Amino acid sequence: MTANRPDVILQELPKVSVMIPTFNQERLIGRSIESALRQDYRNMEIIVADDCSSDNTADVVKQYLADDRLVYFKNDTNLGRVANYRKTLYERVTGVWVLNMDGDDYFYSNDAISAMVAEILRRSDDSVVAVLGSHMAVIGENGHGRQPFDKYATGIFPGLDIVLNWNKVNFGHLATLYRATLARSIGYYRSNTISSDWESILRLLLHGDAIVTAKIIGVWSIHGNNATITRSIADGILDYGYIEDTYRYAMQRGFDERTLGRWFRRMIRFHTETLWVSNARISAKLRVLLPYIFRTYPFAVTALLSPKATARMALGIYPPLFSKLRAAYRRTPAR
Repeated sequence: MTANRPDVILQELPKVSVMIPTFNQERLIGRSIESALRQDYRNMEIIVADDCSSDNTADVVKQYLADDRLVYFKNDTNLGRVANYRKTLYERVTGVWVLNMDGDDYFYSNDAISAMVAEILRRSDDSVVAVLGSHMAVIGENGHGRQPFDKYATGIFPGLDIVLNWNKVNFGHLATLYRATLARSIGYYRSNTISSDWESILRLLLHGDAIVTAKIIGVWSIHGNNATITRSIADGILDYGYIEDTYRYAMQRGFDERTLGRWFRRMIRFHTETLWVSNARISAKLRVLLPYIFRTYPFAVTALLSPKATARMALGIYPPLFSKLRAAYRRTPAR
């Protein structure tokens, strides 16, 4: 495949599409594009999908268009985050495999794509529907990095096994390479919620096997404009839908009802605790989230009593202490 991968039989390489959706990210989009252009994989296209930015994003992108691997589209109107994903996948992508990397994120190394494709070519197995890699998180545009999310077994696994353990892993959107045709056939990015990516990946995994690698694929930039970070309690409640939709989809595909029932309850508790310890206002948690849980998922109330949830809520009640502890944590560089 490449000079430093003699163990891979040289063959016709499948085309990979890298989607880079962006909106008003003039300060960050260049870094993202450069990391994609540095990839050593030969057969790839890089699609920048500008969701009608009002800043200088277009001018920044134009500096890189001399490279024919890069194509640029600007929507006539602002479609929104998920609709922009969907339009790009369904109307612009021409590759066999796809990876989405938002315009504020970037590849960790120059062989991220080639390493993922190498895993596919080693197996030559049509049952593989995705390659799931590791990723790092960086706080702020030039902040300290966190430890990579890589605390899981590697190899090839039935997709269902990964779905059933989803509350224990953290596979990022920017570190998931997936089959384009299959994704389109199952309605990828159909849900206009914050967790539309997880809902899509989970349903995709129910169609075959997935390769898990500890290779760090990309870097997720955590800042004040992230959809995940700024998620309100109302948005978080809508996000229960990714669990509901995956459960129904798995049932329709004939997987064991009892196994799925246990998974459903586990995931609802997981999401409930995630919302409870989020940065959302405590008043919204007490006034909106708590009644919703009692009314809709009463079995998940136990998630609010976990040590993590209890400690975070206690710190939230006294914001100065929480702010000091969080500031101290963010000043601590990753090991």
